[in-house]
Amino acid sequence: MTKVDDLEPMTEYWRERFTVDPVWVAEEAGQIVGFCVREADNIAALYVTSMARGQGVGKRLLDLAKENRDWITVWAYELNTKAREFYRREGLVEVSRESETYGDGITLVDVEHRWKRPIVQQTDTLGAARRAARNGQ
Repeated sequence: MTKVDDLEPMTEYWRERFTVDPVWVAEEAGQIVGFCVREADNIAALYVTSMARGQGVGKRLLDLAKENRDWITVWAYELNTKAREFYRREGLVEVSRESETYGDGITLVDVEHRWKRPIVQQTDTLGAARRAARNGQ
């Protein structure tokens, strides 16, 4: 896997993401403790600092990204077991896997997770009352 020595391309990438896509930032005592970037129906990033993990920050960010969406997709490396456990706990299910082998021979497996908004059954109480009245109930 190639080492990241030049941070400028990464900085430019995130700068663009933060100006183009919806972004949510979590702060605590004036410090950024996490952020989430959504590109259409895909989570491009969901990061929480190690000190803020386990405090509900990731859940709140993910819940914000789910708002007004019927489904959300997020990818996490197979080796990132904590992130994958978090996504499972939040109702995302594994839907696919892709492998990529880098020039130095390292292969990483990226796992796609998907969340779908539950379908809420509407209760037709007025219709049920009318049917009951017609049937003499």
